[in-house]
Amino acid sequence: MTGKYREAVFVVVYSLENEIPEYLILNRKLHWKGWEFPKGGIEPGEKIEVAVRREVKEETGLNIVGSLQIFNYSGEYEYTKELVNRPGIKGQTFTLYAVQVKKGKIILDEKEHEKYEWLKFEDALKKLSWENQKKCLTIVHFWNQNKKLRKMISSDGTLFLAGKDSKTNEELMKQIQKDEEVFHTSAAGSPFVNIKGKASESDIKQAALFCAKYSRDWKKNKKDIVVHWFKAQDVYKDKTMKDGTFGVKKLKTILVKKQDIEKFEK
Repeated sequence: MTGKYREAVFVVVYSLENEIPEYLILNRKLHWKGWEFPKGGIEPGEKIEVAVRREVKEETGLNIVGSLQIFNYSGEYEYTKELVNRPGIKGQTFTLYAVQVKKGKIILDEKEHEKYEWLKFEDALKKLSWENQKKCLTIVHFWNQNKKLRKMISSDGTLFLAGKDSKTNEELMKQIQKDEEVFHTSAAGSPFVNIKGKASESDIKQAALFCAKYSRDWKKNKKDIVVHWFKAQDVYKDKTMKDGTFGVKKLKTILVKKQDIEKFEK
C-alpha cells in the first residue's frame, strides 16, 4: 500500500480501584471490528498533549486525573485496507501515553465504538485485538506496578525491569513469570534484569548491556563484563541465601564489550 503515515497517539486509560488498576478498552466497529484502547490522529497544528486529552474526552467522555504519562515507545503500522475517508494515508505512527481517570459515565463516540469494558490487566491483555496494543498495555502496567525498580524500554518496545539493591532485587524476582528472561553479571553486585514478555534477539543484547551498565563490576573496573542469562524457571532460593541472592540451575553467558557499554551510557 502506498501513501503517507498519519501521526497519532495511543492512550492507555486506567482507573485505580483499591490501588489495583483497571483498564478501559473499547469495542471498535468503524473500519475494523475488535477491542482497542483510545487512540486517534493528531490534528494539524495540534500539540500532542492536547491531542491525548481530546481523544480521551471524545472517545470516553471522561476527564483525566493529574498529569499525562508519556513513554519512550513509538511505532508505526499499516492499515489492513485502504480507508475511504483517509485518501493517501496508508497507516499510522503512534506515541504511547497513559492517563488515569476517575470512573464515571462513559460516553462513546457511536460512529467508532459500540461498547466498552473495564478489565484488570490479564483480562484486558487477552481481549485486545492487536499485538502492538498488547505491548503498550504491558509497558504501562508493569511500569506503574513497579515504581521502585529501574526501568528501560528497548528499541523493540519491550519493557525491562531491574533491581537497584538487594531489597529491590527480591521484589523484582517475585513478579517475574516463569518463562521470562533474567540477567545478572557473573561477578557479585549486579542488578537482576527482567525482560517483560517475549524477548527478541535485540532485546537480549540490550538487556545484557543494561545489566552490565549498572553492575558493580563495571563501575569499579570499566572492562568487558560477563553477564549470565537464564529463564526465571531455572532460579531457586533457599533459606541460607541472603536478600537479593539466588541460585541458578542452568544459564547462558554473554560477554558485553567495554566499548558497547560506553556507547550505551551516552
